[in-house]
Amino acid sequence: MLWTIVPLYVVMDGSELHKPTYTEIPWKSGMLQVEEVGQNSARIIRLLSTDPADYLEPAAQPGKIIEYNKKDASRFL
Repeated sequence: MLWTIVPLYVVMDGSELHKPTYTEIPWKSGMLQVEEVGQNSARIIRLLSTDPADYLEPAAQPGKIIEYNKKDASRFL
């Protein structure tokens, strides 16, 4: 819910232009959903795992920028 005095059309202006593409890469016992932000970097969007200990890993925090190369995605295992 968004509470603001600013008209909705002003707040949402341009939001339809942002179309992120997400990629899932293997990571330990789960998957990381990432969004490419550069040629060799990606931002972690979310962690998908059944192991509760994975969610305590600082390396898998959402928002963290990681080095990522599509050809070498297996290094996150």
